Amino acid sequence: MESTPLTSAEKKELRGIGQRLKPHVHIGKQGLSENVINEIETALRKNGLIKIRFEAERATIKTYCTEIAGKAACEYVGGVGKTAIFFREMPEED
Repeated sequence: MESTPLTSAEKKELRGIGQRLKPHVHIGKQGLSENVINEIETALRKNGLIKIRFEAERATIKTYCTEIAGKAACEYVGGVGKTAIFFREMPEED
């Protein structure tokens, strides 16, 4: 299920919504383990828009964001400081 990339206007709107969210997942010094990726998958399936808090250096956070977007098939919407917001279209319920 390949979705079209978000426009800058859509990303801006999602960042505004994501600003008020509490982080769904905290990624510590252990980094991205399989369990963390599974937790992100669950949160995306349930909510569609999630916020992730990192405990790492800024350069490492950029790498994590790229990895998460690839492994979890979601889109990096934006981030400030040590938090990042990710979005995935939720499947329509029948």
